[in-house]
Amino acid sequence: MRLLVVEDDADLRASVTTALREAGHEVEAVGDGLSADERIAEGGLDAVVLDWMLPGMSGLDVCRRAREAGSDAAIVMLTARDDVPDRVEGLDSGADDYVVKPFAIAELLARVRSVARRTSAQRSAIFTAGPVTLDVAARTVTVHGARIELSAREFDVLELLMRNRERVMTRGEIEEHVWGARFTSTSNVVDVFVRRIRRKLADAAGIVETVRGVGYRLGND
Repeated sequence: MRLLVVEDDADLRASVTTALREAGHEVEAVGDGLSADERIAEGGLDAVVLDWMLPGMSGLDVCRRAREAGSDAAIVMLTARDDVPDRVEGLDSGADDYVVKPFAIAELLARVRSVARRTSAQRSAIFTAGPVTLDVAARTVTVHGARIELSAREFDVLELLMRNRERVMTRGEIEEHVWGARFTSTSNVVDVFVRRIRRKLADAAGIVETVRGVGYRLGND
C-alpha cells in the first residue's frame, strides 16, 4: 500500500514510518498539516496515518478537507484525546479509525491494515437494485444492461442511496456526504439532483423513493 504518515514529532514520525516500511508498504512522511493537505490532494494514497495536533493546519481540518475533496484514502487519526466527544468528532470529520497515544506500533499496523481492507472493498463494490447496477470502481451505472451517463454529483447521490438502501437518507445527510460538511444550501439542490437521476433512469426511476418530509430511500422498483 502507498501510505502517508503525518506527525510533527520527528521521533514518532520516524518510528512509525520505519515500521510501516518494514511491513512492506511504500511510505511518505510529512510533519505539518499544510504539507499533508497538499499531498492528499495529489491523490494516489491508500491510507493516511494522521496526527490530530499539527502545525499549520490541524489533523481534524486536514481530514475534513480530504473528505470534502472526495479523497477515499483510509484515515487513521493519532491523538492523545481520549474523551468520547473527541473520538466522535474525529470520526465525524471523516476518519476511519482512531488510535490513542501512547500506542503500540503493532496495534497501529493492525488498524491500518483493517481500514485499508474496508476501503478497498468499498472501492470495488458493485450494487444492484432492480434493473440498476452501479459499479463503484468503474463509476458506471447501467439499467437493464445499458449504460447511462450520470454527472459526478449524480453518481455520488445514487451511490450513497445504494450503499444505504436499508434506511431513509435525509436531505441534510445527502448534502453533507455528497457536497461536504461545510456546504450550506439555500435551495432544493438534493431534490433537483434526484429529479435528474430519475429522468436518466427512465423506467427504473421508481427505485428512488420519496419519503415525504424526510428525504429519500432506495427501493426495488
